[in-house]
Amino acid sequence: MVIIMVHWLIKKGFSHEQKFKETWARMTIQPNTGLYREMLTTVELDSDPKFNTFSLTDEAYTTFINIGIWKDLASFDEAVGKYIMAPERRAPIAKPDTEMNAIYLQDFEFKVRERVILSKVLDRKGALEFPEADLS
Repeated sequence: MVIIMVHWLIKKGFSHEQKFKETWARMTIQPNTGLYREMLTTVELDSDPKFNTFSLTDEAYTTFINIGIWKDLASFDEAVGKYIMAPERRAPIAKPDTEMNAIYLQDFEFKVRERVILSKVLDRKGALEFPEADLS
């Protein structure tokens, strides 16, 4: 089992945030491809600092975190990898005589999304079962 975490950095403003949520909701995963569960989350900023010690936020953008629990990395890559934009060679504005890898953004993105693969070390079952999913 692997957990794929995607940090989406979305431009501030209702229209950008709404467009992102609508786009995410349309990103479907085919049945029986190795996905156990996927959740789109956002950061709940709390005035008590004991609950907000993770440096995922910035006032310049709205943070959304996509958490996907997959059978394995190969299943994720098979189902989603084809949608991950590959970097393209582009000349940066500051140095037009050179080239570097760059990824184009969706119009609602403040910055290119960040991904990380997390592998399970240990897990703990609580007394509660997951609630029903909002999307299938």
